[in-house]
Amino acid sequence: MKDTPNNETRVRLLDAAEALFSSRGYTSVRLRDIAAAVDMRHASLYYYAPGGKAQLYIEVMERSMQRHRIGLEAAIRNAGGDLRAEIYAVVDWLVAQPPLDINRMNNADMHELNAEQARKLMELSYDSLRLPIGEALARAAAAGQITVPDVDLAAMGLIALIQSVHAIPPAYRSVSLAALGHQLAAMLMDGWFRR
Repeated sequence: MKDTPNNETRVRLLDAAEALFSSRGYTSVRLRDIAAAVDMRHASLYYYAPGGKAQLYIEVMERSMQRHRIGLEAAIRNAGGDLRAEIYAVVDWLVAQPPLDINRMNNADMHELNAEQARKLMELSYDSLRLPIGEALARAAAAGQITVPDVDLAAMGLIALIQSVHAIPPAYRSVSLAALGHQLAAMLMDGWFRR
């Protein structure tokens, strides 16, 4: 495949494709939708993405997951080493991002790609989200602060729980998404039963 241009138009194209794929999923987005979002002719998209929609989706997902990993690592690092502060920083970062629909990605979007591409993207997605949080949980467990039998499961559970706040309609919440996320994270960390 020839080299694709890397300029402001390409960045706008990737941003528009990411917004559409994020909100509607791979199968519901047409190249014409992406072209219209950046006020470009449909045929001109192939200059920036010779591989068509699949190439755009893969590039968008790789870029998004890299941004998530860097953002989560920075949020945790800047929280100062206290696990509760680290988890709240993760929550704040996640709710500030467009919602991730990992379930739709896994059950619908990935079936549209070839098996190897889908496997690599799902592995990248899970690792980008799971590893930074799992490492913070593992450090806290090693220090005797928490007892978590499976840090990877705990990390993915936290992500799924926090992503769920995006689905709560504004009419049914009296606080910000971040405040809801903090409440959910506190419930997860503290548990529901009295001790």
